[in-house]
Amino acid sequence: MIHALHGAVGMAEDFQEILPEARAWNLWKLLTQGEISLVEAGARIASEAQDGDALVGYSMGGRLALHALLSGKCQWGKVIIISAHPGLKKGHEERLQSDRDWATLAENDWPHFLNKWNDQTILGSSPAWGERSKLVPFQKEVARSFRCWSLALQENLRSRLGEITCPVRWIVGEHDLKFLELAQEVVPLIPDATLEVIPGAGHRVPWEAGDLF
Repeated sequence: MIHALHGAVGMAEDFQEILPEARAWNLWKLLTQGEISLVEAGARIASEAQDGDALVGYSMGGRLALHALLSGKCQWGKVIIISAHPGLKKGHEERLQSDRDWATLAENDWPHFLNKWNDQTILGSSPAWGERSKLVPFQKEVARSFRCWSLALQENLRSRLGEITCPVRWIVGEHDLKFLELAQEVVPLIPDATLEVIPGAGHRVPWEAGDLF
């Protein structure tokens, strides 16, 4: 089985369109009972997989995939990490405040939140998401994710990437310069990993180059 983990402000349906054979997770359901850490969320995902399963994670889902991979609760067959961050080296306070601001905006002004999210520089070369109405019932959980899954609260995983034993393909768009630089730094730290740079794509690689899958 393939387990597919969507990104921030994402939905299971995002992956269902391009990986119909996968179990596309609704990650917001992990937050319906309150805040949980990235470590705990990754462990829950891994606990519902079988040894040999495949794992695909995009952006925030890629960070959760790394935690599922490092949880030790599943012997994954192979993993695809897309446009993901291994952890901050500095700037934690600034990022934490930024994510708290996103959370407040998501709670209080959903339309403005969506517009501002899509206007980010990092998404400038990527197409805007389509319909997000299915996220409205999970508005509180989306806001909650910015608090408990903030990159500022994530362990810098660089020192642990050498523990990964299964094959990893790390995918990034050629125009996603920040994440391309991160990928070039961290992929050599994983024993059995390859980096694939997708021509013409930005941050939202799977939906800009869907035929890749």
